[in-house]
Amino acid sequence: MTRNGKIARLPAAIRQELNQRLFDGEQGKDLVEWLNGLPKVQAVLKAKFKGNPITKTNLSQWKNGGYPAWEAGERVAGNLKSIPGGVAALQKVARDDLADRMTLILAAGMAAEMQRLESMPEGIEKARMWRELRIGLLDLKKSRRCAQRLRLDQPAIDAANCNSAQPRCG
Repeated sequence: MTRNGKIARLPAAIRQELNQRLFDGEQGKDLVEWLNGLPKVQAVLKAKFKGNPITKTNLSQWKNGGYPAWEAGERVAGNLKSIPGGVAALQKVARDDLADRMTLILAAGMAAEMQRLESMPEGIEKARMWRELRIGLLDLKKSRRCAQRLRLDQPAIDAANCNSAQPRCG
């Protein structure tokens, strides 16, 4: 969803600082004063909003839209940062099978996406994302079943290769 309000049109660095200040519990009145005092904010307001200043209402709208999306993004980023730390555990579980490790990493990414859905408003975009995650999960399950089947069949495949005209076993 593209946001088009006054705060959404500000430079990313200013929005980032605003979000951090909101997270830290800074008061709305102080934030509105701070924003309206920044030359870059004044330039955006002049160019796109006839110079009308940011109001408490604008900030309130941001707190109900852009800010929760930022918080969700921060949670996802935190989750993704924890993935490399878990690689050793993933390797232990998956042993030396790269496909198994990649499957686990994909599953972890899907879990992070599911967390991101928490902050999304109900609507078409959220429904589409849920559908994609369900399809992805089904694909992961299918590939895992296929891999398990191959592992079970591997002794028979090896025996067939050893008994064929082409020498494949030592």
